[in-house]
Amino acid sequence: MEQLDFFKRTKKIDAEKVIFKKPSLNHIAFADKALDIFSPEMEKFGFIRYRTEIGANLTTIVFRKDTQYIKIDASTEPRDLNDCYKIILGEGDSEDFWEWDWNSVALWRLKQTIDPNTKVQEYSFPFRDKISYSLINAKNELLKYGLTFLNGDLPIFYNTRQEQNRDREPYKIHSPDKNGKYQTIDEPKSVEMKKKYS
Repeated sequence: MEQLDFFKRTKKIDAEKVIFKKPSLNHIAFADKALDIFSPEMEKFGFIRYRTEIGANLTTIVFRKDTQYIKIDASTEPRDLNDCYKIILGEGDSEDFWEWDWNSVALWRLKQTIDPNTKVQEYSFPFRDKISYSLINAKNELLKYGLTFLNGDLPIFYNTRQEQNRDREPYKIHSPDKNGKYQTIDEPKSVEMKKKYS
């Protein structure tokens, strides 16, 4: 029933892929409000809704414009340290793990680049009456700190991405050798992506 209410309140557009994976009421409420708050603003900059996924412990909403995208990623996964969400700005394939993992930056990183003295962190996942307030604040920060990205002016994005990846280690593979001793090597694809985006 909640899925049907979601579609009544939030008009799906033709280009959008919508995926439901046993969605929780908390994530349906979050996604519904996020689409209401972000969609009109993203459309002003030419970003259209591309993908919405709602699950028991996650929400992912992607807006795309050519090779750029804005992703809202929320998690209430019990194994994670905190219930949070983040706004991610990226370029390239928003569906390919390696591409979005290395070719994107969280809004808080861009905010830190632009205003090094400001406090930065991911957003706490809001519940009930705090959802609108939190998402309006996140949208306003995106318009303030991500404005150049939204307008297709990418040097600040590139510099932030490069700095982030320069300090980052490639993923590691731990596996036993022929004698049963564990060896650690750099995962080859992440080495390639680090070189490409550092």
